[in-house]
Amino acid sequence: MRLFREIRRLEIGDFLVANLQSPISNLHWLTPVLLLLTLTACQPAAIESSAPAAAIAAEAAPTPTLQPALAQPVIEYSEPPPAAEMPSFSLSKPEDEAVAENLVVETAVPTATIIPATATPIPSPTPPHLRYTSPDEHYWFWRPIREGETNWTDKVYPYGSTRSGTLRPHHGVEFYVPTGTEVLAAADGTVIYAGPDNGQIIGPEPNFYGNVIVLEHDARLDGQPVYTLYGHLTEPLVVEGQHVFMQQIIGLSGATGVADGAHLHFEVRVGENSYGNTRNPLLWLYPFPDKGTVVGRVINPAGELLDEVTVTLSSVDGSNRAHTTTSYAVGDINSDPLWNENFAIDDVGNGGYKAVVQIGDVRVTEEIVVRPYRTTFVELVIDPPPPTPTPTPES
Repeated sequence: MRLFREIRRLEIGDFLVANLQSPISNLHWLTPVLLLLTLTACQPAAIESSAPAAAIAAEAAPTPTLQPALAQPVIEYSEPPPAAEMPSFSLSKPEDEAVAENLVVETAVPTATIIPATATPIPSPTPPHLRYTSPDEHYWFWRPIREGETNWTDKVYPYGSTRSGTLRPHHGVEFYVPTGTEVLAAADGTVIYAGPDNGQIIGPEPNFYGNVIVLEHDARLDGQPVYTLYGHLTEPLVVEGQHVFMQQIIGLSGATGVADGAHLHFEVRVGENSYGNTRNPLLWLYPFPDKGTVVGRVINPAGELLDEVTVTLSSVDGSNRAHTTTSYAVGDINSDPLWNENFAIDDVGNGGYKAVVQIGDVRVTEEIVVRPYRTTFVELVIDPPPPTPTPTPES
């Protein structure tokens, strides 16, 4: 093709030389010839330079700015003993999509809009109920300890327990992890306290939690602020006023304050940041895979709550392990208005159970079915025998 163009150029050149020596009157052919030369010269040049021109245009075009997506963390959980029999899970696994009935789609995050100063105040974020859970409940929080470590709650000293009368009623739950374990924010929020509590009363007495962090979360419950507390830390890694995101590292676990060993103390507070406004964290922490939560009331026939009564769950078909807890002790322990409960058991396997209470020779049993990522309520009405009178010494 190139050889053909060179031959054409030579032929046209010779023709021009011959005719330019002729009188001007013979130059009427010049305009179409020049037009032909222009077209012949331009077409190959455009083809040959198309690639460089595209490259130049590509370099000149501005790189589009990508808006960062609000990431939903891929969280994995280990199981409480016997954990070795249960694989960890990831919320991104395809098979998880069909685990529960009536799956709830997570609430979309609205795009930011500019609102005039005179407009109605921006409402607080929609409560962030997590995947598979019901928006009517409040499983808002990821575990504050990551996968591969002890991220299940201690069952010996649960919320409302006195550990068989040996300790004050518990206002939170424990994660038994060694000193220096990374502690994670349970949800998005703002740090309202970070440091030792010897100068500010956050618990029942000074230096109760030692190094402690309190977060006020972005979402509210029925218009009330919601807080989480992380106690007995070796050190906080955040400062007051800092905004943190779900699963961000905020501190390191330890044994400061009144702790009798290394662990993380975790609380949920609703309404105000005070020791008297705690709620049971088991009703807020996202369940393990294929697990649910059982809440209930142990009452007498008059409807009065019975304190520190042992409650057991036993699997109907033996496919799940049994669970034991006690009803809340007397004190400033709060029931959740959604349930008005006085006991809760977390990480209960999917299936049928018998819930049992026994006082003296009186025994009451109720059958329940636990579903994954749901809360199952049971009421146990028992008429306890009158207490045995204490003998008085003879005079």
